[in-house]
Amino acid sequence: MAEELGTWPPEQATVLLEVLQKAGITPDAKRTKQGVMVSVPDDEADKAHQQLVENMDAIARAARRERPKPAPRKVRPVKGADHPSDRDRQRQMAGQRMRGVMRPLLLVVVGLILLGTIGRVNPLFAIAAIGGLVYWLGKRAQQGDGGFGGDGGFGRGRH
Repeated sequence: MAEELGTWPPEQATVLLEVLQKAGITPDAKRTKQGVMVSVPDDEADKAHQQLVENMDAIARAARRERPKPAPRKVRPVKGADHPSDRDRQRQMAGQRMRGVMRPLLLVVVGLILLGTIGRVNPLFAIAAIGGLVYWLGKRAQQGDGGFGGDGGFGRGRH
């Protein structure tokens, strides 16, 4: 007959089998769904239990060891195929460039409209209005609102 020493996780069973073999014991191991079932012959059972108790720390450390992680799979691009990530990145960069151009362009358009309409009546008032607009936008940019940024520049979208 054989004395069972229990079912162990593979890492711990490996250390247990090594310890038993070094002690001159001939263990038997079977892989099951629950782990590795280790048993020894009845006449070696007492010696096996003694080795198990003496080496319990080493066996417990084996359970805490990190298992090697499999290497991440590399995705190879298919030759001639469109890559959506590249296309999305290009669109995002184009959108950022467009936003960078839109602010000054919008300022010029608003300034020209002010000069064209108010400037006919009172040119000093038109220049003062443009200066006030530039000052207001500068303050918003300093505060982090970004002037004519994503919220339209006139307080929309604030919460």
